[in-house]
Amino acid sequence: MSLKFLSPLLILVSNLYAQNTFQGVVADRETKQPLSFVNIGVVNQNTGTVSDLDGFFSLKIKASQKEEALRFSMIGYESYTQSVRSFISEFSSGDTLYLNSEVFELSEIVLSEKKWRRKTIGNKTKSKSVSTGFTNNELGNEIGVVISVKDSPTVLESFNFNINENQYKPLVFRVNIYSLKNGLPHRSLVYENIIVNSSLRNGMMHIDLRDYNIWVEEDFYIGLEWIQDLGNKSLLFSADRLTGSIVNRQTSQGSWNTVKGLGLGFHVEVKY
Repeated sequence: MSLKFLSPLLILVSNLYAQNTFQGVVADRETKQPLSFVNIGVVNQNTGTVSDLDGFFSLKIKASQKEEALRFSMIGYESYTQSVRSFISEFSSGDTLYLNSEVFELSEIVLSEKKWRRKTIGNKTKSKSVSTGFTNNELGNEIGVVISVKDSPTVLESFNFNINENQYKPLVFRVNIYSLKNGLPHRSLVYENIIVNSSLRNGMMHIDLRDYNIWVEEDFYIGLEWIQDLGNKSLLFSADRLTGSIVNRQTSQGSWNTVKGLGLGFHVEVKY
């Protein structure tokens, strides 16, 4: 199927009730440029996807989800949320919808006259005998951990984990960092996409976070998100049994789940 780029965000939803499929292109209202890696899905329903490098997406929706909320979200942009039924009614002829850029007011850290200390927080395992990975290769699938913070403010300098097996080349994912609500990921703590490309087959992965100016005062979630269709292969990280929990969700805008009794080897180097 070929798409003709006609507008900043073109949603092709004709005959949705028969096909149960959304297809379109996501783009910026002002620049008219396609937006890569936008999270799109039915909220808390594990039905979602991520736009590709050209802003194109395709999303199948069940007939039973017509009363649920459909959301488009992207770091640096205002989210668009509408019921599936209303969205179909409003855009049934393929009208244009824009995503607006969002202006953030960043909090400041006073860096002067402070003697910083450094440490590593999280699970530092490099186990080869215990491995875990993404639950599936659906776009928007996320896997991560909650990390405890004892000092305020704590500045995140790097994100690290050991890869036991990587059959993808190259590997592409997004690093996500969230505040917590009721122990689960809540609001993003980053203000621009952290996209990582790597061909590392095995060994320690080190992601430099210093340029993103991320700091926290409370416990937070850090994880990886599957954002590009690379096929059905294997990606496994070091883990250990009976320590900590893994927090994941199946796809974009889906519900969060906690898997107890398995510690994922995700850790962060910080200064405080």
